[in-house]
Amino acid sequence: MQDTSPKRVAIVGPGALGCLLGATLCRVGAEIWVLDHDSQRAGLLQHSGLTLERAGRCEHFSIQATADPQRIGPVDLVLLCVKSPALRRTLPSLFPLLTEKTLLLAWQNGIAHLPILLEAVLPGPVALAVTSLGAHLLAPGQVCFGGAGATTLGFLREASPEAKEGLDAAAELMRTAGLEVRVETDILAQVWNKLLVNVGINGLTAIYNCNNGELLHNQAALAVLQAAVLEAADVARAKGIAIAPEPVARTLAVCRATADNISSMLQDVRQKRETEIEGINGAVLAEARRLGIAAPVNAQLFAAVKALEKRYLAG
Repeated sequence: MQDTSPKRVAIVGPGALGCLLGATLCRVGAEIWVLDHDSQRAGLLQHSGLTLERAGRCEHFSIQATADPQRIGPVDLVLLCVKSPALRRTLPSLFPLLTEKTLLLAWQNGIAHLPILLEAVLPGPVALAVTSLGAHLLAPGQVCFGGAGATTLGFLREASPEAKEGLDAAAELMRTAGLEVRVETDILAQVWNKLLVNVGINGLTAIYNCNNGELLHNQAALAVLQAAVLEAADVARAKGIAIAPEPVARTLAVCRATADNISSMLQDVRQKRETEIEGINGAVLAEARRLGIAAPVNAQLFAAVKALEKRYLAG
């Protein structure tokens, strides 16, 4: 039987998730490249590699990193880990990595990235990854594991048998590396299930400047979390999306499972970067308005995080 396992993997965006995936896949012997828009940071990663801290233990992994996609050339698998606000400007830089057989896996939060990916004209297949893994950066290339979680992969549109085989091979590579991965046909439902969790957790951790678990002990935050998730669930159902039952309970379960994790949105606020609030609560709010559904709590969270952004982005 032909070995279809990805041999060359490019990770685009060395944030917390990108570094976690890179370190994890180094364990299975794949050739790992990191593509970074920042040439200085890419040089640091090329020299120092990746460090993964988990349960008080540190592991170091050598990788290759560059800001020049031509230096990497065609790969079997691209893990696109940039934040959703950077997606549109990042896609054109990926062409040196892509062939008709290259699978691109997009790992963005929220739903703002979906139309961008659907509109993009790329040579190979594009699939989505939805994960509840937790991680946060300690420094460039140094990532702290923040919580275990399942990852789901799937195509937004009908895919060829070869593309499906490639997705299965990518999933198996990740399983070999120790991740819990499954392939689903209805990936849109999984995207919305993850969105509901992000709606409840991310903005609140940014507003309260706390890790995920601290929300469980804040009664005011819990009330907002519940209301925001229920609003978003109403929007999903109105769109005919088959979300999983008990979305509030699932969100609280993620809080517990990733209690020590610093959400990606809080990491962005602390680093004075643009957040993904537009693609999370903002996207729910936009869909609610289109459908004529009230979503005042999501509007409140959206406005509060945008106000945080305004304080530092204005400068």
